Amino acid sequence: MKALRRINYMLFILAFGTALSMSVFSALCRAEMSEMSDSQMAKIHGHGATNLYIEGNSVRLFLDVHMETYGEIDSAKAGYYENMDGATGWDMDWNNLTLGQSIDTPLMTDGLVFRVEFDDNDPTTENDISASNKHLERFFIGTNNMSGQISGDFTTTTGAVHPDVVAATQTGPIEMNRGNDLQSYGPLNISDSGFFIDINLNGQSDERGVKTIVGYPESKAYNFTFGGDWWQN
Repeated sequence: MKALRRINYMLFILAFGTALSMSVFSALCRAEMSEMSDSQMAKIHGHGATNLYIEGNSVRLFLDVHMETYGEIDSAKAGYYENMDGATGWDMDWNNLTLGQSIDTPLMTDGLVFRVEFDDNDPTTENDISASNKHLERFFIGTNNMSGQISGDFTTTTGAVHPDVVAATQTGPIEMNRGNDLQSYGPLNISDSGFFIDINLNGQSDERGVKTIVGYPESKAYNFTFGGDWWQN
């Protein structure tokens, strides 16, 4: 394995990461904006640093930031297309969401991870991120450290949720492929664990689409496959 190359272009990465996160979440969610009070603004703090690593055909960006969120989202939908089974629908269809329990008990996130993979369209060579004909194949965003509650109507979910997040008794993950399994449980109660959204743009792959993996660290969530032992490795 090639040694990781570390690049520190602080201003570029801050701009890139901010633009990327805003574009993804604005595409996933629709929410009404309202003015914050002086007391709410006084509770906002921020600090951070960035790390960018490039290896093979992939890039990983880490933003060392702390965020506290309390808010409501009418609808969060992502991944509307015809899947490999010929069915058209949403990979994620979550409605009437509340992030956090209150202003005093918000949803807390420590650190953001952005990972992207590229394909150089040449099956005879190893994918080269510097190739002129490369294209984006996968986008993975989330955090290894989220704590708090997410409640709402989880109409359709694709991905996996750790049983502890919904107080389920099973030992393995709750896996869903446009399923409504989360409807049977209460809110997502996340305790210092991962929350990731995996967007796979490979139209020839069974893993194509938008998956949500909750309660697992990046090292496991990044290797998620339906029916696999990804959560044990």
